[in-house]
Amino acid sequence: MSFRFRPYALTTALLFTSSLSWAHARPKAMVPAAESTGPAPQKIVVTFTEAVEPKFSSLSLTSEAGVAIKTEHSQGDPGDAKTLTLPVPALSAGGYLVHWVSVAPDGHRMQGEYKFSVK
Repeated sequence: MSFRFRPYALTTALLFTSSLSWAHARPKAMVPAAESTGPAPQKIVVTFTEAVEPKFSSLSLTSEAGVAIKTEHSQGDPGDAKTLTLPVPALSAGGYLVHWVSVAPDGHRMQGEYKFSVK
């Protein structure tokens, strides 16, 4: 049996491998929206670009000064594997930071935060 170099096989393998490395779940839509100002929300909803594992992904909330806001745990949406929801208590006027952690089904983990304000 002889080995023959097949460039198309290598190219296909590289394309497949590189497409897997792009499976990072980043926020796509946020309610309340990033940098927005409005009434106090009853919940925070973040929809990601990819499906997330709700068991390993999360949303949390702090004041702009970094004080944790006591909330329930964030939950996945049974009808949408890309969405997490965080019920929040009554919020007073001021700035808040939503901290998010996303873990895609392939194990890629990302985290970040965004700010919104309550008037």
